[in-house]
Amino acid sequence: MPVALRDRLGRWIPQTRSWAWVWRVEETVVGQRKPVNVYAEVVSLADPSPATLSSVALGPASFSHTNGLQVWLLGADELKALRARLKQTPETEPSFRPRMSTADGIECQMFQGQSIALGGSTNQVGLTLGCCARVHPDHTDLTACIALSELVTNDAAGLGGSAPLISIQTNLDTALRLQIPKGRGVFLFDQSARESGRKSIGVIIDPL
Repeated sequence: MPVALRDRLGRWIPQTRSWAWVWRVEETVVGQRKPVNVYAEVVSLADPSPATLSSVALGPASFSHTNGLQVWLLGADELKALRARLKQTPETEPSFRPRMSTADGIECQMFQGQSIALGGSTNQVGLTLGCCARVHPDHTDLTACIALSELVTNDAAGLGGSAPLISIQTNLDTALRLQIPKGRGVFLFDQSARESGRKSIGVIIDPL
């Protein structure tokens, strides 16, 4: 994401108490940064077929990529209705509900999961969400990076082994930049998962 002038200048200001007056002057000159609250919900769809997507009445995607990623821009009432329909869809459960509070132009990242020693190294398994937002009068320019992984156990008996094989499966790994109109939110879905054996993941991002 393009770096604003105040952020470029801020990189040269030491993060110490003796320089606190500079930050106060900055806020006086350019104003306080607008708060940004990111509310997300990650859901796993047991049946990712077009019929399932049709059943939740999403309509045509606002954006589709050749890699299978689809994005819908939805109003607050539409997102509420989507959540209600997903709850009624068999074997569809929310797995993560991350909440992040930051400010205009401030990057933030969170991890929810566990650290696993596998293959001689430590790996993080779970949800990693990073974002940076620019707030404008009529929209929010949001850059987001989302990665979701889980442990998978395969029975090794059929392979002549005596112990199960444990591996890490990445179900979603995407980075995108969105211009979200004021009062609207996002639902994104990876359509390619059903062709690769991964879980089909949908992510809801509420209005900022």
